[in-house]
Amino acid sequence: MDINTCEKYNLNNLSLEKPKKLEDVYVSNIDFTIQTPKLSIYKITKKLTITLNEKMEKLLNDFDNKIIDLISKNSSDFFEDKMSFEDAEDIYKYSFKQSKSESNMTLSINKKINIFNKQKEQLELDTLSNGTTIICLIKCKKIIFYKSHCEPHWEVIQIKVKEDDLKIEKNKYLFVDDENDNYENTDLDEINEIDEIKKIKLKN
Repeated sequence: MDINTCEKYNLNNLSLEKPKKLEDVYVSNIDFTIQTPKLSIYKITKKLTITLNEKMEKLLNDFDNKIIDLISKNSSDFFEDKMSFEDAEDIYKYSFKQSKSESNMTLSINKKINIFNKQKEQLELDTLSNGTTIICLIKCKKIIFYKSHCEPHWEVIQIKVKEDDLKIEKNKYLFVDDENDNYENTDLDEINEIDEIKKIKLKN
């Protein structure tokens, strides 16, 4: 498997197969895998949404533009009419959503996903939460053509958790009680302790 990173990636070998009908859509197979830099989880439900940095945005923009170019160049073979780059861009849905404050990317979660901590121990999916810092292996394996638009299908296949510290609940009792510690402070103990304190004379 060729793995691309933000520092080194190759789009020259990308190619699109002629779309084939699959139920109500057409699918063009592709094979492109990225190892992300350290990113944070924006939201996790049935899918994973991550917040991107500038380097990741650039890689995905380059990828999307390459796919748009391939759609345009192959449009005579793929469709009834030839498309310009601008025409292909009009029907293409980019890999991530960008706002004024941040950019987020939503990924499908592979059913056989592997999640590791810093010690390379495997974790369960439910150990992840919003704000956790992770590195992902994400893969685009198909471009899906709907009636009015097309889009890349990205899924996360592996996750490495960078922040695995327990979130401490400060208002919760966290001490581990010693079962052998049966000492109970009685009122008499308190009285004797007060008497001893009274006997202490401070030096002038």
